[in-house]
Amino acid sequence: MRDVYQSFQELSQCERAGIDYEIKCVIRRREIVVLAIHGGTMEIGTEEVAEKIAEKLNATVYVFKTLKTENPFELHVTSANYDEEMARHLVKKSAVTISLHGAYSDVCTTYIGGRDEKLEKAVRHALSGFQISETPVHLKGVSPRNIANDNQRHKGLQLEITTPQYEQLLQDEQLFNEYVNAVVSAVNSVT
Repeated sequence: MRDVYQSFQELSQCERAGIDYEIKCVIRRREIVVLAIHGGTMEIGTEEVAEKIAEKLNATVYVFKTLKTENPFELHVTSANYDEEMARHLVKKSAVTISLHGAYSDVCTTYIGGRDEKLEKAVRHALSGFQISETPVHLKGVSPRNIANDNQRHKGLQLEITTPQYEQLLQDEQLFNEYVNAVVSAVNSVT
């Protein structure tokens, strides 16, 4: 599916803040930023997982939350083109960036990508109790323009979690906490 908007700037000229979308941000430790730029009704679950990971890491969290219930994907802006000013500023000042996304599949799995190979390896190991699949090329998140890779080290982590995996996590609090704690443990092991 091709994005309707080629940038956040374009989106913000056509869509209504507070009606079609909202931006939520909690500033904590600035050296770690957790993103969910497709939150709300667009990629359900990304917001909840991002917020909990950030809370446990005492990290900054940034969420673009789609409020539209009809055609929420109209507000999708690909990670490489996501140019919302506050998000880019927070990421540029950070050393570690974790970006949560939803991926469509019938399989309950997580795809791990981004340019931070050390963190990717740690997260892959920490999530060994969950299904991890080979990341498709279009979900790898390795573009230098990807917001996750726009931090001080020019490398971040992208977690693409499938809809069945998010559904399972949101329905099972213990499983949700195990998943979040595994990611937090991995981040703490490399920072």
